[in-house]
Amino acid sequence: IDSAEPVLRATAGQVFRFGEDAGAGNVVKLCGNFMIASAIESSAEALSLAEKSGLDRVKVMEMLNTTIFDCLIYKGYGNRVAARQHIPGQPLVGPGFQLDLGAKDVQLAMNAAQQVGAPMPFASVLRDRFITQQAKGRGKMDWSTIGLGVSEDAGIDVSQHLADC
Repeated sequence: IDSAEPVLRATAGQVFRFGEDAGAGNVVKLCGNFMIASAIESSAEALSLAEKSGLDRVKVMEMLNTTIFDCLIYKGYGNRVAARQHIPGQPLVGPGFQLDLGAKDVQLAMNAAQQVGAPMPFASVLRDRFITQQAKGRGKMDWSTIGLGVSEDAGIDVSQHLADC
């Protein structure tokens, strides 16, 4: 690691060390992806509440991600969920991160948690959400498509957003 650090610093800006175990970096990645998936789910639930209450979901997210949730994840994924853009290539999605890959990472996080005895009850909710979306044939869509499932569970018709799938 010491010999690679100058190159890493030049390309990444910051380098974090998590001990000598080579698997530690993988756990950090799983933690980050679990947190992103959680943010997508919570955004989708909040926006379904807003929409069912008669509010414009896009305007609600705009207010939230320019004030108390002013950060990259809520701006990127929150805007996708608000606009229901989940197809790779759409303006807010770009190349995207496939739902199938997100499902894999949630399962890997659950496996790692089980190995060390760390309960992750919300990971189970996310796993089920991902499985439901995969069962609907949405595995190649961006993982923010779990937001469609949240809307559907709330009785919101999202069929017009699936026309291009």
